[in-house]
Amino acid sequence: MLYSWIISLPMMVCLFWCIFFLTRFFRSNDEPRIKWTILLFYFASTILYTNHWLYFSDVKTHIGAWLYLIANLSVYPIYYMYLHALTRTRVSWDNYALFTPTILIAVLFPINLHYKWISTDTLLFLARICFAVQVVWVWIRGFRLLRSTQQRLDNIYADNRSYLLQPTHTLLLLVGFTAVASMLLNLLGRDTFDGSLLVCIPAVLMSVLLFSLGYVAAHTAIPQETVVPEAASDDEEKARRATTEETDELMYKIGTILREQQLFTNPNLTIQDLAIAVGSNRTYVSNCINRYTGYSFSQYVARYRVEHAQQILRDPQYTSDHDAITNAIALSGFASEQTFYRVFKELTGETPLQYRKSNS
Repeated sequence: MLYSWIISLPMMVCLFWCIFFLTRFFRSNDEPRIKWTILLFYFASTILYTNHWLYFSDVKTHIGAWLYLIANLSVYPIYYMYLHALTRTRVSWDNYALFTPTILIAVLFPINLHYKWISTDTLLFLARICFAVQVVWVWIRGFRLLRSTQQRLDNIYADNRSYLLQPTHTLLLLVGFTAVASMLLNLLGRDTFDGSLLVCIPAVLMSVLLFSLGYVAAHTAIPQETVVPEAASDDEEKARRATTEETDELMYKIGTILREQQLFTNPNLTIQDLAIAVGSNRTYVSNCINRYTGYSFSQYVARYRVEHAQQILRDPQYTSDHDAITNAIALSGFASEQTFYRVFKELTGETPLQYRKSNS
């Protein structure tokens, strides 16, 4: 009885989240691509762990092995699609390539059963190798995807919005732990745990990881208006073709407008606001700033904000240190006190109070 309950744990966890995300599919306002990819991930996981349950219940069939291999080679490519959906990026060629083993095993497994080209054990071993490659690829490319998304955020918003990607980083770490556990269990093989209470080790471990993954995914909500989609390829091409004279002229215009209109004092300033002010498009303005200064848009604006804060901190009309610092935060465009202190120290090497005392 205990054995039957333990081997069903991962299946029940996946089924729970599958039903949860299916219910939320019709009720939430999330972007459709986000909803169907996470639902598909847990649907494939449910199939995978249902086959685990049947296998350890001594119900071993060819169709069960076939479905197990298809689901096993589908979950991480589907999760990679989910990451693309969360970050509002286009699905890349490598995502489609990751499904190649899934398609091959779906076709070759039943054919091999008939013609007996290679043994089933050899086919399972090859599937495990493909699974390991998928896992490593998804983890590496997933972190690169998050890094490029962070760079995109830095080039869109003047304030730091890295906190938006923290849940996604957590998801990727959980997927990594789940993947390592899956790879080790795959290498050991299911026969190692068949009929033994040792099965409780992988069953409980995978149940905890799968539940944690679903919990974080259920509470990960990146507003659609916040993560701006990738720039159109034609806009990027125009920005790359800009001449040095055009870049110099635009940068002079950007600097003049930022100082004269003090756009940087707006905590919610975006690259689109600046592009409208200079009569250009956001991709061109962003690329010019990156190429000309070597900074992202948020880093570039932060320098104007710190420069303005320094002027306030030096202003003799503020006799109180507290008043000077409070006004420096409020009037320089920083979104929070923590961001102000961190950025000010990074750019000046001093805290605001140290700077005020040494320049008053």
